[in-house]
Amino acid sequence: MKFRIAVVQFKIKQFSPEDNLKKAEEFTKKAAYSKAQVIVFPEDFITGPIMKKKKFVDFNGKYIRHFQNLAKKYSIDIVSGSWIEGDTRGWYNTSYYIDRSGKINGKYRKINLWLGERSYITPGNKISVFNTKFGRAGLIICWDLAFPEIFRKMVNMGVRIVYCPSLWYLTYKGKIWKNYAEKRHVDSLCVSRAFENEIILVYCNVSGKVKFSEFALGRSQITVPFIGPLKRLEHNKEEMFIQEVDMTILKEAEKSYNIREDLKKR
Repeated sequence: MKFRIAVVQFKIKQFSPEDNLKKAEEFTKKAAYSKAQVIVFPEDFITGPIMKKKKFVDFNGKYIRHFQNLAKKYSIDIVSGSWIEGDTRGWYNTSYYIDRSGKINGKYRKINLWLGERSYITPGNKISVFNTKFGRAGLIICWDLAFPEIFRKMVNMGVRIVYCPSLWYLTYKGKIWKNYAEKRHVDSLCVSRAFENEIILVYCNVSGKVKFSEFALGRSQITVPFIGPLKRLEHNKEEMFIQEVDMTILKEAEKSYNIREDLKKR
């Protein structure tokens, strides 16, 4: 099966959800008219990092309803990026997969929190793997990418394509990390996870300045076994790309590497 994925490397306007949602609809409209069948947004892109500000936590589901309506309006599946949802138990960094009819196929709460999130975000505790029109899919968020065990659990649940909304920094506390280590970090993780799990990985990062002063890494990409990146943005500017993926490459990877067969025996 072949299908087309739009990946939006989004420039966030901090603490301006209405502006960010308006721009997200413009990207969605453009993707749908360009015959993309899935569109992917990055982590925290609606508000930017909320920095412990309760007024930016979604307690009533307004954002998921917005994206359900958007999916129906433009007849496109949406990976909603992520935002902070709250209930009586805590605040959660949450992502959704919504199909073109507005149905929620998958929901995921970030398990592996980044250092700065841990003082106010509650970690999730459930792996998210679900059926879509384009095959069995899974959701992770950003720092989850660094933990191979979450991928092994998804593989055991039959995952074929993993979507990773992200907010990964090039700078942190005003410093550019030595030798641009994070470029190598993200690129190597995306390729490794695709190869070692016989999956397609869709990594969608933000662009430009974040939290008024830090810079995002960018480098949004789609990686597959054998090839590595089908498409990768080599910058941290705002851009949407559309890439066709062919799921049959996964069957060839399974024949060549037998990773899934080996995992079944353990």
